[in-house]
Amino acid sequence: MEGLEAESVCEGSPLVYQLNNNNSTGNMEDEEQINHNNRDEAEKCHRAKDEAQLERELINSTADVETDTKTQPEAQTCSFEQVEGSEMSADTGCHSSTVSMEDETSSFSNEARGALVTIDTYLDEKSPSVLEAPTHSTSSPYDTDCSRRLISQIQRSLSQESLLDELESELLGCRLPDGESGSERRGSPPVNGLPTDQEGCMVVFEKCAQYKYAQQEKAIRRLLEDNKRHQELILGICSEKDNMKEELKKRAETEKQHMATIKKLEGRVEELLIELKESRDKLIHQDQAAKAALQHMQKEMTYRLEQANKKCDEARQEKETMVMKYVRGEKEALDLRRDKEGLEKRLREATKEVDRQALRGNQLAQEKGRLQQLYDAKEGEVSRVTREVEKLKEEINSHLIKVKWAQNKLKSEADAHKETKDKLRETTSKLAQAKEETEQIRKNCQDMIRTYQESEELKSNELDAKLRATKGELEKHKQEQTDQLEVHRVKAKELDDLKRSYKEGMDELTTLRTKLKCLEDERPRWEDELTKYREIINRQKAEIRRQREKMEEITCLEEQHQRDQQEITSLREEVDSFTNQMTDLQHDVQGSREREAELLGFTEKLSSKNAQLQSESNALQSQLDQLTCSFTDLQAQLEETNRLLDDKLKREEVLRQQEVQGLQEERTALQTEAAQLKTRVEELRDELVTQKRKQAANIKDLTKQLTQARKRLEHVENGGCDRDVSSMGSRSSSSGSLNARHGGCSGVDERSPESQSGPSVMVVDSYPEVDKTVLVERIVRLQKALARKQEKIEFMEDHIKQLVEEIRKKTKIIQSYVLREESGALSSEASDMNKAQLSRRGGIMASLYSSHPADSGLTLDLSLEINRKLQAVLEDTLLKNITLKVNSSPIVRTVRQQYDGVDKRVQPGYRDYLTFS
Repeated sequence: MEGLEAESVCEGSPLVYQLNNNNSTGNMEDEEQINHNNRDEAEKCHRAKDEAQLERELINSTADVETDTKTQPEAQTCSFEQVEGSEMSADTGCHSSTVSMEDETSSFSNEARGALVTIDTYLDEKSPSVLEAPTHSTSSPYDTDCSRRLISQIQRSLSQESLLDELESELLGCRLPDGESGSERRGSPPVNGLPTDQEGCMVVFEKCAQYKYAQQEKAIRRLLEDNKRHQELILGICSEKDNMKEELKKRAETEKQHMATIKKLEGRVEELLIELKESRDKLIHQDQAAKAALQHMQKEMTYRLEQANKKCDEARQEKETMVMKYVRGEKEALDLRRDKEGLEKRLREATKEVDRQALRGNQLAQEKGRLQQLYDAKEGEVSRVTREVEKLKEEINSHLIKVKWAQNKLKSEADAHKETKDKLRETTSKLAQAKEETEQIRKNCQDMIRTYQESEELKSNELDAKLRATKGELEKHKQEQTDQLEVHRVKAKELDDLKRSYKEGMDELTTLRTKLKCLEDERPRWEDELTKYREIINRQKAEIRRQREKMEEITCLEEQHQRDQQEITSLREEVDSFTNQMTDLQHDVQGSREREAELLGFTEKLSSKNAQLQSESNALQSQLDQLTCSFTDLQAQLEETNRLLDDKLKREEVLRQQEVQGLQEERTALQTEAAQLKTRVEELRDELVTQKRKQAANIKDLTKQLTQARKRLEHVENGGCDRDVSSMGSRSSSSGSLNARHGGCSGVDERSPESQSGPSVMVVDSYPEVDKTVLVERIVRLQKALARKQEKIEFMEDHIKQLVEEIRKKTKIIQSYVLREESGALSSEASDMNKAQLSRRGGIMASLYSSHPADSGLTLDLSLEINRKLQAVLEDTLLKNITLKVNSSPIVRTVRQQYDGVDKRVQPGYRDYLTFS
């Protein structure tokens, strides 16, 4: 029994070993422990087998009693049951079955010990198949067919009928022979361990058999249930084992693949780290070089700025000196003009007084008293006028101070404008440097992206998107830089315009200087003449003339005051425009500064993105599993798409070839049509040439016929046809005018005199009594007049075109001048008074001339109609002025001719003055 227990333990150990193997796939240390435990269990099994063999040998050696043939079936059944129990324990591996079998054998060993002697021999001789089963089960404990076969054998051998038959055979075999005496039986030992009394033996045997039967039934039921449960567990364990083996194989393959990819990625990461270090070194070197270049550029810019400032100061000083000279020259010119006007007036008065001096000699005494009274009154007026002149001088000085202040302000604004230009240049240089840095960074990023694209395509798409964003930002910066450059160009154009205006002012100064020189040359001659006339003119008239000159000077000062006010208004408008330009430039400078801050932030973002890329390179290792699977799918998709694209390309090539052939056919057709059209054009040109020749021949024939008709008409003489001739002349003139109008509408070719030869011939034919010579002469005269008028009309048309072009140019100039001036600056005081009166009265015109609507009936349509009518009136007035100017030009010429033919008593200096004016 101990040997059976050892065999059951040894046979059950593979199950434990299999369970331990199934649970030890995750951890290598657990597997080592399990292997160690399995080795211990195997050693224990071997020891148990050795002990069982020794016990069997001892039992065989001590078994001296021979068993009867009748007891053999019982021994066979017991041994068979015990072997079946051992087989069940071997198949299931459960310790509960072995314990139950030990209990059974221990209870049964006292009753049938002799039957156990023959177990080994019976098993060795008669039941080799039963002994082979456990060995087969030990060799392959997970074979389901073997387990099922054992279960069927157990069910067959342990049926209820076989047990009853065996019990009956045992009871029949336990009977004693009849010939033996009672004394012999009593003295003899028990047969097969049973007493000699038959009835007692039968009772005891029945009890033993019943007890044994009941225990065996219970054990069989329990063993069958355990066997079924363990068989199900074994099947599940086998399936799990197969699944785990497949998973282990798959995991081993995937681990190998992962190890290879991890090694590749590690090498790639090392290469990328080396490249990053190199790129950082390059960036540091580039930053240092850029800083050095910036410092060098700043030094150069400071030096150039200093030189430019010096040149600007010199130019300003020159400008100020030239302006002062220009002002002085203007003042001298005005003074000379005033002197000249006074001298002219004196000369005129002197000439008049020289003629009347003889007549007025008697009246001088009477006028002397009156003149003295006037002189006293004029002295008071002169004192008052001198005070007013002083006040006006003070006002002029204040205005000059204001003008100087405005000039200084303009200078300061020009300096600020130059400073803004310098700042713009600095911003442009910085933007260029930033552009270079961004281009270098973009190149580095492109290199990084190319390296990433070889290993991973999804990451490269993200980096391409980032690059596109950076390119968009770079394009925005470029657009902003172009806008700034355009602003700079506009400012440069404005400076060029100012320089041109300055040059024009300088040219005008030169012309005025030349005029001053001429006037200074003429001055001594005028002084000599004045000395002559001063001797002639009385002192009283000289004083009166002086007072008149002072009054004229006052009027001139008033006019100058008005001009100065207009100039001050224009200067204020220019100052306002310059202030607006300065504000715009300040806004531009602030925008450029903000852009510089954005560029600095962009560089910081790039550095942070480089750090993020380093961190993402570490995160990419975790995404390799997904990438490998997606890479295979993408390769398959790529192959399919390539195949489809090849098919599409072939189809499209065929279609394009067909289209090209069709286009070539159309081209050949068009070429043929073009050649036909060229030939047609040449034919038409030839036809035109021939028609022109025919027309010339026809004209020659018509001229010949006209000359013949004239000769015939000279011979024809009729009296009493003067009235018809006059009527016919009027008719011919009317028809000629109609023909002239028709010819003017049709073209220049019909204006020739030959074009009216037809109607003249028709007149001659219809009125034979008219004098044909007179008609021909009248026709010739009318044709000549027509030709002259047509020439005049053409000349006038050309002249009108020229005048219209001049008017357009002048309208542009006037519009620009009017736009510069304030509203109402060009109107007179009378018009302003009329406007004020109209605005007081109310109505539509009051709402037009006032700032707010005075009449509720004034709508937008009505105001538009009023504007249209006013515009029409303005155009009419402009045309009238232009016509008056054109008509006044010959009048001016005639007046000049008449002045040339004035009396020779006028001195040559006065004549030169007239020609100069």
